[in-house]
Amino acid sequence: MLGASGWASAGEPISGETSQSLDGVWRFTTDVSNPPESWVDMAVPGNWDSMPQFSTYVGVGWYRRIFTPDPALQGKSVRLHFGAVYHEAEVFLNGASIGTHVGGYTPFEFDVTDKLVFGKPNEITVSADNTYKRGAWWPWGGISRSVKLTGNNPVRLVFQHIHGDPDLAAGTAVVSVKYRLQNTAATPADVTVTSRLASWDKELVNATHTLKAGETKDVSAKFNLPKEQVRLWHFDHPEFYHLETTLTVSGNVQHAVSDRFGIRKIEISATEFRLNGEPVRLVGFNRVADDAGKYGNTEPDALVNGDVDLMKRAGANMQRINCVPQATNLLNRMDEKGMMIVVGIPVWGDDPQTTVVDNPLTKQWLREMIERDYNHPCIIGWEVSNESYQYLGYHENMMDYVRKELDPHRLVTFTSWNSYRTDIAGTEKQPVEQADLPMINMYRTFPEKFATQAARWPNKPFFLSECGIRQLVGGANADFDPAFIPGWESFARGQFPNLLGASLWCFNDYRSNFRNTPPTGFRSWGVVDQHRKIKPAYYTIRKMHSPVEILKVDGVTATVKTRPLGHLPSYTLKGYKLVWEKGSQKGEIPLPTLKPGDPAWTVDLPVPGVTLKLVTPLGYDIDDTIDRS
Repeated sequence: MLGASGWASAGEPISGETSQSLDGVWRFTTDVSNPPESWVDMAVPGNWDSMPQFSTYVGVGWYRRIFTPDPALQGKSVRLHFGAVYHEAEVFLNGASIGTHVGGYTPFEFDVTDKLVFGKPNEITVSADNTYKRGAWWPWGGISRSVKLTGNNPVRLVFQHIHGDPDLAAGTAVVSVKYRLQNTAATPADVTVTSRLASWDKELVNATHTLKAGETKDVSAKFNLPKEQVRLWHFDHPEFYHLETTLTVSGNVQHAVSDRFGIRKIEISATEFRLNGEPVRLVGFNRVADDAGKYGNTEPDALVNGDVDLMKRAGANMQRINCVPQATNLLNRMDEKGMMIVVGIPVWGDDPQTTVVDNPLTKQWLREMIERDYNHPCIIGWEVSNESYQYLGYHENMMDYVRKELDPHRLVTFTSWNSYRTDIAGTEKQPVEQADLPMINMYRTFPEKFATQAARWPNKPFFLSECGIRQLVGGANADFDPAFIPGWESFARGQFPNLLGASLWCFNDYRSNFRNTPPTGFRSWGVVDQHRKIKPAYYTIRKMHSPVEILKVDGVTATVKTRPLGHLPSYTLKGYKLVWEKGSQKGEIPLPTLKPGDPAWTVDLPVPGVTLKLVTPLGYDIDDTIDRS
């Protein structure tokens, strides 16, 4: 039995690639011995737990689909690609097992070139086992991402990983590209790689590489961008490039692909986080992929887009989004709307995985995630475990693996829950020194806990990846526990120079059977509920997340004052505006560029008694006030 290839497909195909979607209605059962007529319809992508009759089922589910291969695939090298199946999968084609995969959030595929039968119906059967559970969220079972057949010529581009390194002083940039080339033919091939940017009519890469028969090979190239071509990605000003790469053999195009990427620079010291040279302190939310049970974690674009918009309106610009690989539609939206995130793999606490120093399974998960998601500018770091115990060997090995073999450019980290604890033997052995930006989850008395943490490692920066004090009270109309706001104020206003950011657990309520979950079956820790109804807590945290400490209207005078540098959050307001409204009257006033700690800025309004909103360059109103004079 063959294991799956975890290689992600390259970006958007331009030519030399044919796909046949296998999404749609499949047949499903929990017992493969059931007669075919007793199987039920099941949407793919989707989760069986979203159907009432299987809502609590944990175990093996069976999917089946009959299809006829597209004739356009004949003569191509064909792969059967799954975006994700939770959590353990075995795939059968025409009754024969073609391979297995373990890992519920990342893509995998099988070469089926010699296994498809053209001109006749073929049958795919998939077993999916959702027994593996990590975290307090629901282990949504099934084929949760798209399924397709992809056909290519013998020579193809598996992926291109693109990294832009800007010279902030000169305004120029160097772009490095790692290409993975594959030749499935029985003869060698001289492959010419050419690349250009869609926005710049200039050939930037032209190189020829020899691939042996059946060889997969990594090659690299670099090109320079002059100042007039450099546009930096920023959470308030997301800018993009599209790299178009073509592979030719003897002048004939074999494969052409376009990938989107962004150029930005992250720099970290013990007391400073810089984005493109700008010192920032940023905040955000953890988020659980969960659509109120309707679609499980197979979330439609409308939900994902709305969630990102709600988080941005609440001042979220940086967060440990959750400790599992994220769906591509969410990453795309975060690229476009300017969110910086750290993403990780589902390794939690004292999982057996962390006791294996050189763990092939966790390496597989990291590789599949990073190879798929490499070109997303929203991702600034990779997390190798969540709420870890002492297992230093595992963490050192996994972090070295990411840096040396997968991604030398991004931050690599882990998340602890007890590294501040001096009363637990061995906590000093956690890999705080090895992590680029160590993360820590703290609840209840988190200001006091972080004071101990900061004193224990005074020369290391930290990101508070989860925080709270008994979270919310009040049910559907919940606001924060009265102790939360003074707790936040006691650590977020510059008291700890090495606290570079924080993210609240969490944005949304989510389905769970974890301990202390309410009878509703949804864990009510979010500032919006599972249906995205906004709770009072949303407006409370929105005000706490505002980059201004003063936004007020006195008659016809508006005043804006940014928070001091080092507070959470603090960053330069560039391209912001004030939007005022009174009845049918309304207007806009551009703000000058305001840096953290600048003197208060005032402006005359045309009329008194207005409602005033602070609006970002992307159009999000992140704070508001009314005339109280």
